[in-house]
Amino acid sequence: MHPRIFIFILLLIASLASAQNREILGEYKLGIVGRDTSDIIYQAAHEGAKAAALDLSNQYSIDVELLIYTPDQDQGSTQSTSLAELFIQNADGLIISPGNTESVRSSVQFAIEQGQAVVYFERQLPGIEPLAAILADELEAGRMAGRAILPKLPTRGRVAILTSHSPTPALEQRLAGLREVLGFRRIETIVACEPNYRSAIETLQAAEEADRNDQIRAWVFLEDWPLLGMPALPWRSGQRPVVAIQSSPSAFMYVDQGYLDALIVHPYYDWGYQSVTTLIEKLHRDQSPETPTQLTTPRVVDWRNTEEYRQNWQRWLR
Repeated sequence: MHPRIFIFILLLIASLASAQNREILGEYKLGIVGRDTSDIIYQAAHEGAKAAALDLSNQYSIDVELLIYTPDQDQGSTQSTSLAELFIQNADGLIISPGNTESVRSSVQFAIEQGQAVVYFERQLPGIEPLAAILADELEAGRMAGRAILPKLPTRGRVAILTSHSPTPALEQRLAGLREVLGFRRIETIVACEPNYRSAIETLQAAEEADRNDQIRAWVFLEDWPLLGMPALPWRSGQRPVVAIQSSPSAFMYVDQGYLDALIVHPYYDWGYQSVTTLIEKLHRDQSPETPTQLTTPRVVDWRNTEEYRQNWQRWLR
């Protein structure tokens, strides 16, 4: 046997023995891996996971240690390196919003093969079955956006939609839900940008300039790219009804200045809380979820509950 293989087997045996010892003592080590620390929706998920770890530690008189390994892509970190570090840390369970790359797929598959409990949140890896998947209902998010914008439209008014040049499956589902509610006759155009603030603003400006007959009477942003900087929308406050899906706290500036009528948001905090709860119920009580795949319901944020949602973000980002 090659010496390196022998050493790896010894390390794996020691790792499994350590995990079993922690289980006897009621000590559990969980890792959470979002997609990128620059996207602060994962900060909210981290806070939910921390709260669940504390609540369950108190409820069951156990010790739940949470390891946050969401990569900083600006510094060259990746989910693959995070997963490798978590393996070295000998985590009992893994919570991940996975990127669909070969290296991530291989790492998650390896973790499952080694007996690690895995919970997906936000999205999932096709073909690799976890303990549970707590997923964003993107189709319903699109429907909610349609239902939020329709009452704002004038009679026979039409909507323009902003998406990406390379739409993800999530964006495609949002668009499908939006089309389902609006129908063909209420959509004027669908324009695409690069997934960043500058490209989004330039695309909006070009679309408005091309609309010489003033057919565009409202906008739906399938992502929050135009809201990630200072307000530079090519229309006056209140001139165009606007609904955006999945937005960060920067959107509050647009709400306050009258540019934004509603947000469609996912329960980012709940993703973390529910994922940790699912793992501990399995690891500590050997209870698997009755429904392994769960779709989480988005919510509408508008003038009726904006302050409540603002306070949530203040708590998550404290």
